[in-house]
Amino acid sequence: MLDEGLMIEEMSRAKSDGIGCIVDAGHPDMGRDAAFLRRLSQKSGMPIVCSAGFYAQPFYPKELSAWSEEKVFDEVMKQVRAAPTGALGEIGSWDYITKDERKVFRAVARAHKATNLPIITHTGIPGKSALEQLDIFEDEGVEPAKVVIGHLGDLIDPNTEIQRAVIRRGAFIGFDRQGGAGDAGVVPMAMSLINAGYAANLLFSSDLSSARDVKAYNGGGYAKTLTVFVPRLKAAGASDEVLHQIMYDNPRRFLAFVPKIART
Repeated sequence: MLDEGLMIEEMSRAKSDGIGCIVDAGHPDMGRDAAFLRRLSQKSGMPIVCSAGFYAQPFYPKELSAWSEEKVFDEVMKQVRAAPTGALGEIGSWDYITKDERKVFRAVARAHKATNLPIITHTGIPGKSALEQLDIFEDEGVEPAKVVIGHLGDLIDPNTEIQRAVIRRGAFIGFDRQGGAGDAGVVPMAMSLINAGYAANLLFSSDLSSARDVKAYNGGGYAKTLTVFVPRLKAAGASDEVLHQIMYDNPRRFLAFVPKIART
């Protein structure tokens, strides 16, 4: 994944397949290299949104447990100032939220209020912490419309109760591992939400994060959500108008913000 030539080719392939922008929901504790992303974007012509934050307990710096919430906030803001950042995320929890994760969520909420950057989350499988994540953000004064609660495609529920609860509070939900074998359980849930009038709160992505997923190694590539999952939704009855809303309008609306601090 650090082979610059290979990754430039992957970006070019995704662009040819119809992708107009990639959001990299990673940050330093996940190994994100902002300078590398910049080179990929410049050399391939693919716009890439760079993110900031801390991921989840197993990935935190060891010293984070001893940090105050203020210190976590300061560290997130250092990341924001060090790179042209377009999102905070993915901010995660695994299964039930830990004490340190709550601290990070509160600090990220403060960083959002200081910057207006939208927030992307990771929920443990199968989404047990989704509502608590949103609770923390709302308690800290974050508007739900600037949050996407992630990986709710992994929470397979024909009644989509958690997904609807998140949407009714105004947040987006992420179906984030689409374009492969997991689509079978997600297509009916997505159609249920579309038919219920919730298309405006849906975001789809591939969560591509390893070499086995890129086209050079016979994976689905960065465009797989658009080239594989979206046609499956269309076959299930989703209209072109609704799919355009989800794949174009929703990401634009979610990512749009007025910066509160000067860009580097």
